[in-house]
Formats: sequence, C-alpha cells, structure tokens
Amino acid sequence: MEINELKDAWAQYDKKLSKVLKLNEELLRSVNLEKSTFALKKPMILELLNMVIQFCVINVIIALLIQLSGETQYFITGLIGSLMCAVSFVFSAVKASRFYDLLYYDLSVMHFQKKMTNLRILILRLRKIEYLIAVIIGITLLPLIVKAKAGVDLFGDLTVFIPAVFCVVGLGLIFGVILNLKVYDKSIKDAESFLNMIEKFGNEE
Repeated sequence: MEINELKDAWAQYDKKLSKVLKLNEELLRSVNLEKSTFALKKPMILELLNMVIQFCVINVIIALLIQLSGETQYFITGLIGSLMCAVSFVFSAVKASRFYDLLYYDLSVMHFQKKMTNLRILILRLRKIEYLIAVIIGITLLPLIVKAKAGVDLFGDLTVFIPAVFCVVGLGLIFGVILNLKVYDKSIKDAESFLNMIEKFGNEE
C-alpha cells in the first residue's frame, strides 16, 4: 500500500509540475512577446511622426511655391523637394504598417520571426534611399526657405550656398545615423533577443 500510495503521490506531483512548467512557458511567451512588441512601438511612432512632419513640410512648400511662382529655379527645386518629402512620407507609411502588423500577440514565434526578418531587410533597403532623399531635400529646400523668408538668393552666391548646404545636410545625416542606431536597430535587436529567449526555452523542453 505504501508503495502504491507513493506512486500515486508522485504521479500527482508530476502532473502538477507539468502544469506549472506549461504555465511558466505560456507566461514566458506572453511576457517576451509583449516586450518584443513594446520595443517595436518606438520606431513605429517615429515613422508616424515623420509622416506628420512630411505632410506639414509639403504644405509649407506649396505655400512657398505660390509665393515664388515667378522664379523658375526656386519653383523647380521646390517641386523636387516636395516630391522627395512625398516619397519619404510613403516610405514611413509602409514601414509603420509593417511595424503595426507585428503588434499582434496571436502570431506564432516562427511567424513573428519571419516578419521581423522581412522588416529588417526592408528597412536596410530603404535606408540607403532615405539618406539620398535627405540630401536632396536639404539641397532643394534650404535655398527655397531662405529666399522666401529672408529674401536672400543663395543660388546667386555659391560661397554661402555650398557651406550652408554642407552644414545642414551633414547635421541631418549625423542625426539620421544616430537615430537609426539608437532607435531602429536597437529596437529590432531587442525584439529579436526576446524572441530568441522563447525559442531557446522551447528547445530546452
């Protein structure tokens, strides 16, 4: 009887232990998926913010173009700058929608990781184009704004125009690189590390 009772007690203990382990696994998955999605909210918010900024800039450019409609070189550069802002708006919309897709908790870890990989590839591909867009925006919009607000013709004085553009574009690129490293790359890396913890736990079972 004592042996049978011991076996029954052990079976009940094993059953409870299995439930606890399963609960811990579900808790780990839930917590780490929540951490992953929280890490991805930061770059998504920045993309939404960029969409608002680009929308406002485009409207400002349109007003400046109306003001300087009689000056062909400024009108053309303004159109180019507004086009680049529109492209930046579209890029941000695409990335924001991809980030939003990853905020669902019912995705499997494998599905989540696949979407994460695709998002990382997309960001790296668009980043090179975005740096070029930033340079074009700086070159085209700086003289337009200075002309409209201060009445200074930067195109007529290259000794001022070139250093000013280098300064604005340089600062913009430095800020962009820091933002990409500190927010986008770090957020994606953090999200992936949380997913790897889930995968590692599952492999150890």
